[in-house]
Amino acid sequence: MKIRCAHCGKASDKSAGHVNRAKAAGLRLYCDRRCAGLGRRKHIPKSVLRFKKKLYDAEYRKKNLARIKANKREYFQRTYDPAKAAIERKKTMPRHVEYCRRPEYKRWKSEYDRKRRDAEFGPWAEAARLCIDLSRATREVMTDEEIRQANGTFNKTQKRRREGKDGERSRPRNRFRCRRYGHPAAYG
Repeated sequence: MKIRCAHCGKASDKSAGHVNRAKAAGLRLYCDRRCAGLGRRKHIPKSVLRFKKKLYDAEYRKKNLARIKANKREYFQRTYDPAKAAIERKKTMPRHVEYCRRPEYKRWKSEYDRKRRDAEFGPWAEAARLCIDLSRATREVMTDEEIRQANGTFNKTQKRRREGKDGERSRPRNRFRCRRYGHPAAYG
């Protein structure tokens, strides 16, 4: 029996049984397997298929996260070579150094470090932050030497030496013979 292919439209010869069965079931007839495969395609664009795959992968990762992480950890332990890793790190080091020198990275890093330091103080983080900011502001206004002089810690060694000599002059030379200090055996 002669039929027209539902995909390519060319005439083809099929047995009467095939034709009758297809008509009864409401199916289309094709000239060969190739046209049958092409005719049954759903013609979904690749972008839609990729999006569906992306959603499926995200759901799969959510459900099997523990197993995926365990497999990755095991693979890393099995394949890690410290010598190769050191070589790779040395290759990327100059690029990383340049990245760290960028002003936006420096701003981000200083803020990140500030939050991390503040976290160490727990509920007292705000007070600690104020102290650090005050100290920093003081250092901007005064030099280190001026701060030490104001605190009385500038040239502490010489100051102690001078104070010690003054104290020696006022004390008796041999404290063990002086009655004020008691018996020499009391000093062990």
